[in-house]
Amino acid sequence: MDDIDLIKLAMEAKNNAHAVYSNYNVGAALLTKEGKVFTGCNIECSSYGISLCAERVALVKAVSEGYTEFTKIAVVGGHLDECTYTTPCGACRQFLSDFNNCDMDVIMGYKENEELISKTFKLKELLPENFEL
Repeated sequence: MDDIDLIKLAMEAKNNAHAVYSNYNVGAALLTKEGKVFTGCNIECSSYGISLCAERVALVKAVSEGYTEFTKIAVVGGHLDECTYTTPCGACRQFLSDFNNCDMDVIMGYKENEELISKTFKLKELLPENFEL
């Protein structure tokens, strides 16, 4: 699966976000080593600390189905017509690093007019000193 297809799946997942407090919808699409994709969206709660980020939703879905090795994740987000990159938060970066030793690609994208714009980082670039047991 190429990066653009993964971004499109993340954009579809973003439509399901439950962002009633921040109004900042986020979608993620996580690709397993086997080629299966799991999507997630952010789900906010009135007790904000227990809200879930899109990246962690996708990862939890994958792990609960028995997948623990991942090659890349696409993340998209923002307010309605905002054109900007959305990066995983620190908690999501650490969560992802527990399964990938920081070698996975993190693709951030958005749509400007009808064109998909993206940039890619290795997780280790976004989390250079991850915590490891």
